[in-house]
Formats: sequence, C-alpha cells, structure tokens
Amino acid sequence: MNGAMKNGLPWLGGLTAGAFLRDYWQKKPLLIRNAFSGVREPLSPDELAGLACEGGVESRLICRKGGTGRKSWSVDYGPFEEDLFSRLPEKRWTLLVQEVNRHVPEVATLLDHFSFVPNWRVDDVMISYATDGGGVGPHIDSYDVFLLQGLGKRRWRYHQKKTTRVTFIDNLPLRILEHFEPEADEVLGPGDMLYLPPGFAHDGVAVGECTTYSIGFRAPNRAELTAAFVRSFATADAMSDLYEDPDLQAGSEPGELTAAARERVREMIRRIDLGDDAIDAAFARFASILKPGHTLEAPRRMLTVAQVKERLVRGDALVRSEEGRFVFFPSSKLTINFFYGGHQEALKGSAANLARVVSRHRILDLAALGKSTALTKDGLLVLTRWINNGALSFTTLGPLPCYGETR
Repeated sequence: MNGAMKNGLPWLGGLTAGAFLRDYWQKKPLLIRNAFSGVREPLSPDELAGLACEGGVESRLICRKGGTGRKSWSVDYGPFEEDLFSRLPEKRWTLLVQEVNRHVPEVATLLDHFSFVPNWRVDDVMISYATDGGGVGPHIDSYDVFLLQGLGKRRWRYHQKKTTRVTFIDNLPLRILEHFEPEADEVLGPGDMLYLPPGFAHDGVAVGECTTYSIGFRAPNRAELTAAFVRSFATADAMSDLYEDPDLQAGSEPGELTAAARERVREMIRRIDLGDDAIDAAFARFASILKPGHTLEAPRRMLTVAQVKERLVRGDALVRSEEGRFVFFPSSKLTINFFYGGHQEALKGSAANLARVVSRHRILDLAALGKSTALTKDGLLVLTRWINNGALSFTTLGPLPCYGETR
C-alpha cells in the first residue's frame, strides 16, 4: 500500500490519494470502474448467511414487499435461524452484516487499501447480499462510504450534490426518503466502486443476485465527542474530588439548590483540566475505542518474550485486533503517546517506531516490523505486551488483499 501511495493509487482511477482527498473527499461522488480486479471474495453468500446466524454478529434482513404503507417493507434483526433463508422468496430481499472486518480477518485487510484515511475515522466493512430487486430504498448516510461491488451487479442511483430536501416516508421501519430524484444512474459490476460523501442520497438495487462491500468512515458529531470527553474526565477524576459541605446549615426548603451548593459545583467543574494536553488525550482515547462494549481480549495463553522472538524469526506474522483502533500523537521530539483500544502508553526509540508500523499495517511479519527494531530488547518487550493484552495475535494469513488485486 505504501508503494502504491507514492506512485498514486491505481484503484482510484489513476488519482493520487492527495488528489482524491482534495477534489472528492466529503465534496462529491466518484465512480471508479474496475477499481479492483481478480475478484477473490473471502465469503460466499452461504458463509455470509452463516455469519448472520452467529451470536454477537450485527445483521439485518430487509424485504421489499411492494405496495405502500408500513407493510411494504420488513426489517428483521439477527442472529437468524439457519432454516430462515430457505424460506425466503426468490427476489427483493437483502441481508446486511455489519463489522465483518471484526469477524473475518481477510475482510479486515481490505481496509489497508484505504490507509490514506486516518485509522480513527474507520467505522467498519459491511457486506450485503441481495437477490434480484433487493435494496434498502433511497436514503442518506452520515458517514463517508466506498461501495465496492463483489458478486453480480447493482444499480446505483444517486445525487451528485448534497441532498437538501430530507424528509422520510411515515410509518416505515426504514428511513426511506420521501422525495428522491437521482442525478446519476449507473450499474456497477464486479470490481467497480462508488464513493459517496455523507449526506448524498442514494439507492442501490440488485440486478440479479449480488454482494456489495460498504467501507464506511465515521464522522463523530459534537455530542459524541463531548460525551466521550465527559466520560474520560469523570473516569480519571472519579474519587479524587468529592463534593464536600462540612459547613452545611439546616434549612427550611429541602428542595432548594442553595447558593452555596451551586457555587461549590461551579468550582468543581472549573477545576476540570481542560487544557490542550488533557483534551488531546481524551480525544485519543475516544479515537482508539471501536464502540462502547468492544474491548481487547487477552489470549488464553500468555506468551513469553522468548516465544514471541522464536515465532517471529521462524516467519510467523502478527495480525492487528479489529476490536480497537491504533492511533498516536507526538508528545516531544523523541516520545509519542500511543493509544490502542483505550490503552495508553508513552513510547520512545524502537518501541515508538514499532507503534508507528503497527498503526500502518494490519498484518505484520518480521520484514514489515523491521528486524533491527522488532528484535531489540525494547521491541520484543512491547510486542509481547501488545500480544498479551489482545492488541496483536499471531496468524496464518499472508499480507494479501482480501478482495483481489488493484488494477
């Protein structure tokens, strides 16, 4: 990927990453024909359906029944029973499985083709399988998305400018736009890809059976960031500054918030450290956490430094956990603050170099890590620590794209 970035990104239609970000990112759609060739999908439709039957996997089944009113669409949520799919009609239904990159490592490697977008902006890779006529109706998303076509064809109708008329049809289980007049109408085949910024209405309908990969990038709103900062400050200061009123006086109005109480609370809030360093750290913790409830899981068997060294030397590769994001920022010329899945470490030297490499790649062998860095005392110590807290794990996967080669 890094070599591709130096020479432009062929899958972006010949654009460099910089040109794409300058001219299209969060500005206007881009259709890229034959972005990926040599289709080699990691999941068949049957395997995707099997994944939707597993607990802990977020999935939806959307059926378009025709007509108008609430009963014209149905939405069911997984996990599903296996025999459900044999009872579905031949046409006009869609199975959507969220966060497939968390459950299938081969799918996660697809995200390495988009590493010019910061790690903390990554949301997930959703895969949808649809029968002929299947779709979710005209809608808008609040995130940037690359719609990569896998099996079969899908017709996309979409706006070329940000949608300004946003009202939804009443009494439907989906947020389907009441008014939708597409400005573009394209059929995507295997390997084609459509980029859409947030707020651009679009409608995708399967032409025969098809699969589509939706590579989404989140854009948190102010409320999300504020809530994350409040949680961060509250956790850090949970017991260090309790409300105190040793001079409490008896009063006749138990429901009154007295002037003294209000002043104490004002002072407690004023004492919260809202300096740049504290805000940066709170933002980094937020950026490194996937979603509430998702945490790194330590392996059942811890590894020693010697075992990690032995496996790296014999050629085993490491894979990054998809349960958290990997971000950092410099704190001095020699030290970085490294965050992953909510963990925070101050690193320098070879450890800082390894953190940068791990932040760039999902699959790492000794060559990618850098032998002279990874096999140092400090390098092996941090790699072992990251493995034992679930940030990294050894894998049999090779550093290959999950979908196919870029053209």
